[in-house]
Amino acid sequence: MKLSNIKYLVVASVIGVMTTSCSDFLNRPTEDSYNQDNFYQTDAQCVSGVNYLYNSPWYDFQRGFFKVGECLSGNLYMGNSPYVQFTVNGTDQDLVNMSYSLWAVIGHANVVYNSIKGAPASQSVKNQAMGECLVWKAFAYFYLVRSFGEVPIVHDNTTALASGGYNTSKKVKRADVYEYIIMTLEKARELLAGINTPTNGRIDYYGATGLLAKVYLTKAGISGSLNADDLANAAKYAKEVIDESGRELVYPYEDIFKLNNNFNQESLIAWRWTADGTVWTAQNSLQCDLGMQGFDEFGDD
Repeated sequence: MKLSNIKYLVVASVIGVMTTSCSDFLNRPTEDSYNQDNFYQTDAQCVSGVNYLYNSPWYDFQRGFFKVGECLSGNLYMGNSPYVQFTVNGTDQDLVNMSYSLWAVIGHANVVYNSIKGAPASQSVKNQAMGECLVWKAFAYFYLVRSFGEVPIVHDNTTALASGGYNTSKKVKRADVYEYIIMTLEKARELLAGINTPTNGRIDYYGATGLLAKVYLTKAGISGSLNADDLANAAKYAKEVIDESGRELVYPYEDIFKLNNNFNQESLIAWRWTADGTVWTAQNSLQCDLGMQGFDEFGDD
């Protein structure tokens, strides 16, 4: 072999080694922060990994929630808002954001559920955390079907994206959406069985059961006439919460609105907003959206 050819081979080998070394160097794993691959390892991480489902993905839904529920009903006046004037259309930004927010909840709940499912934590804590994910997912679908009617069902984000059909998902009938919500809550009840935490703010077995009762009550009338079986199920699950959960109503009624009763035994499911400044959407928008103009010194009403 000629000396020149040997030189070329040596140079090519060196370049190859350098390229591989650079690739390995540039693709170093993150060591100073958590990611999906290294976070869901312990019981505490699985529990805390669900925390943001109690607030951040719901932010834009909450802003539309008050306009749809309160402005349209005449309970809240917001100047010349289309919700006051009854001129809302499908392109209204609050309505669009409200829809996006609900889909975000479903997407996040799916991702967190699957991440916890394969975690090396204890099975009992994993069941609790996965049960919470499923309740939030069902809760989002419950608002979607009541607000928008027929909607697609996204059971698993990864599967939907891998199939390439995520953007072409077909809407299903309202009755089928309700059946999916019921199946989701039944699985949540199975995972949350034996968990009753009335005053720590987290969703438990009776939170899932109470929501299931409300879903059956609403589903009972979607055909235009009341379904006796759905009504019977609504009564059965509501009675289970009343008789077995040990919960009682807060008395007097006005006390439930006091800050020191934010965590109370009457609450079954609640958003848990924070104001630590780390995540903008983790806090609620009540002050800026509902406060009277000039109500505070920051001018954000």
